[in-house]
Amino acid sequence: MVNNNVWSIIILFNPDLEKLKSLVHHLMLQNSNIILVNNGTKKAFISDLINEHVFLIQLEDNLGIATAQNVGIVFAKKKNAKGIFLFDQDSKISNNFIPAMLNAKLNSSVGMIVPNVLDVNTNKYLEPRIYNRQDSKITVEFPKNKNTVGLIRKAAKPIASGSYIFMDALMEVGGMREKFFIDAVDTDFSFRLIERGYDVFRINNVHLVHPVGNKIERNFFGKKIFLSNHSPKRRYYIGRNNIWLWKIHFGKINGITKEVFVTLASQLVYSLLEKSSISKTSHLIWGVFWGLILSPKEFVREIR
Repeated sequence: MVNNNVWSIIILFNPDLEKLKSLVHHLMLQNSNIILVNNGTKKAFISDLINEHVFLIQLEDNLGIATAQNVGIVFAKKKNAKGIFLFDQDSKISNNFIPAMLNAKLNSSVGMIVPNVLDVNTNKYLEPRIYNRQDSKITVEFPKNKNTVGLIRKAAKPIASGSYIFMDALMEVGGMREKFFIDAVDTDFSFRLIERGYDVFRINNVHLVHPVGNKIERNFFGKKIFLSNHSPKRRYYIGRNNIWLWKIHFGKINGITKEVFVTLASQLVYSLLEKSSISKTSHLIWGVFWGLILSPKEFVREIR
C-alpha cells in the first residue's frame, strides 16, 4: 500500500528506459508516490509508466533541472507531502532505501538528509564538504578524514539525487534557484538551508549508486585522476554559476572563495586535458566572464 506522505520526484531528460523502470519499480515497492518531471522530448514509453501513484508532468521545453525540481515540489506540496525525495533518472537504490532514510533519528533542526553516494565512474564514495557553526559564523571545508563510523555526519554540497528535503524547510528557504539552470543548484540550496539554521546530514549506512558525470580516467604527471568530461555547454554553466555562487554566499559562508577557486581551477585542468579542449576551455572562461559581469537574481520560487 502506497504511503500518501511519501513522495519522490524523478527529473527526466531523454532517460534510459531500463534504468528508469528499475528506479520507478524500487520506489513503488517502498510505497512511494512518484512524480516524473520530463524536461526532454516526450516519449510514449514514459506514459506507459503512469498509474494512480505515478504522475507525469511534461514540460514544454528543457527548462533546466532547477525549474523541473520546483515544478515537482509544488505538485507534491499540493498533495500534502511532508517532504520530498529527489532523484536523477539514472540512480539506483536498495530495497530498503526509503524506510532507512525516513527512520533515521534526527533533531528538529534538520532540513535535508542525504545518502552515502557511490560514484559508479570511480567506484568510490563521495565525501561532501563538512560545515561548522561558531559564533554565528558558518565555515565550509573539506573533511579531514572519512567519517562513516557513526550513523550521521554533517554534509555541505551534497548532490541532489537521493536527498530527502522536509517541506517545512522548503517553505521557509524557497525552492531551487531556477536562474542557475543546471550546475551548482544543489550546492546553492544546501548553503541556503545552512544559512537559515537548518542542518543537512548524510545518513552513512544508506547507500545510493549514481554516475556523477561522465568521468574518464587519465594519468596526470604520474597520478591517476578522473576527468569530469562535461560538454562545453556544461562548462559554461559551471563557470558562470560558481561565480554567482560566490557572489550570493560571500560573507555568509567562510571558505566560499577557496571552494569556488578549487572548483574552477580543477575544471580548467579537466578542460585542457579532455577532447575538444579549446571549446571546453573557452566556454568555461566565457562562463566566468559573464558570471562576473551579470548579477544573479536573488529571487527563488516560494513553495506555498
